[in-house]
Amino acid sequence: MHLIEQQAHFWELYQTQDDYYLSIAVDMSSVVSCWDIYLTEVEIQAYQNKGRIAIEELTNLIVAETYRGDFSNLAARKVPKEIQQQMQTAFKTWRLAQD
Repeated sequence: MHLIEQQAHFWELYQTQDDYYLSIAVDMSSVVSCWDIYLTEVEIQAYQNKGRIAIEELTNLIVAETYRGDFSNLAARKVPKEIQQQMQTAFKTWRLAQD
């Protein structure tokens, strides 16, 4: 698992050999809602074709959904704790490499 793209304090994109995962923090004014989700095949293809713009479009969609109170898309794609731990380890590794 590797951190391959990020927008500080908003989202991080991780990749394993075959899968992509997105960690997103949605600021709901009084609380920040953090989610770790997997990308669908369509979203992976969009990222491979359009790059970072595809992830920015996805995060904008997710933010719009959550502002409407719709968390169903996020809840349906939530990753297991094991994947979350791998994402956290990858972030720590990336962070140490930045120093």
